[in-house]
Formats: sequence, C-alpha cells, structure tokens
Amino acid sequence: MRRLVSALLFALAAGALTGCFGGPVPVVSSGQCLAALDAHAISYQAIGLNPPDARCRVDGAVRVTRIDVALDRPAVMSCALAARIDDFERAVVQQVAVRDLGKYVNRIDHLGAYSCRRSTGIRDRLSEHSFGLAIDISGFRLSDGTEISVERDWWAPGPKRDFLHHLAKSACGYFSVVLTPSSDRDHFNHMHLDIGPERLCSV
Repeated sequence: MRRLVSALLFALAAGALTGCFGGPVPVVSSGQCLAALDAHAISYQAIGLNPPDARCRVDGAVRVTRIDVALDRPAVMSCALAARIDDFERAVVQQVAVRDLGKYVNRIDHLGAYSCRRSTGIRDRLSEHSFGLAIDISGFRLSDGTEISVERDWWAPGPKRDFLHHLAKSACGYFSVVLTPSSDRDHFNHMHLDIGPERLCSV
C-alpha cells in the first residue's frame, strides 16, 4: 500500500512538473521537482552549473545515474526532464520491450543530455540541450544482456527494429520533439527526446 501511494504521489507531482503528453513545462520550484524525484527513488545529485554562455540556464540541474533502471553513464539534465524520462521508462519502455522482445530493459544508453551549444543547422539558436531539456538515447540493454543499438538496429529488419520504432512513436506522446535516424543524417545513431516548447514527431 505504501508503494502504491508513493507511486500515485509521484505521478501527480510529475504531471504537474512536466505537463501531459509532451506539452510545455510549467514553471515550478526546484524543491517541488526534487521532492518528486525523491518520491520515486531516482538516483541523482543536485548540482550547480557554470556554462560558457549565460543563456544556457538549467532549472533544477541534476546529475542522474539511475531512474528506475540504470543509465550507462551519469547524465546532467533539468529535474523536469529526469521526471519525464522516468515516467516514460516505467509506462512505455518496459511494456514495449516485453511485448516486442520478451525481456525487460535494465539499462538505457545515451550520448548526453545537457550541453551548452547551438541547435543543429540553425544559426544563433541554442539547442534544447543547452537548457537541460533534451537527451540523446543511443541504445538499451535487456535483462538477458542483449544490447540494442539505434545506429545498428534502426534499419535492420527484425524485432529490435520493431522495438525501436514502436518506442519512438510512443515517445511522441511524452516528449515535445522526437528525432530519429529517419529524421536526418545528424540523428543516424540516436533518438533525440526533448521537452522544449516546439512540437515535432519525426519517426
């Protein structure tokens, strides 16, 4: 019963933090957001940032090492993004993995989250990575040790491709922008997921 109550409280808090189905992120206090991460036992450390560009401000910056499952390496992001990723992993990733592959995911691989830099192909515009609102997912590891790579498996026929494509389509309900190898050459090896103000589902 205690776990159920905790899960319900987290779902309510995460919904308030991140909006519903990839919508804009409302302004909430860092304390509220961190309390939501604590409620779901996410492994993180609140940090301060000293970016080279003062515009690269991250609300509630955290270094995350684990959501419900491990990340292959720590990732710096906004608290709101951490809450959204955890929600997506619990509600979608595991269900799609079991349906398509017969196994649970126990690790998420990524190429990075926060990075103070320009948006690809758009001059003088900062990427959502600059605000800790985006992460680039490169693959997954299943409970039996099987590895899935976006670069290797996105185009190859078979259950791994099905898993990645189904996951990307479902991600459009949780993230504002989803970019994949089907989008352009810049995303040949990862899925870009962000909770910024724009809307684009390119899967």
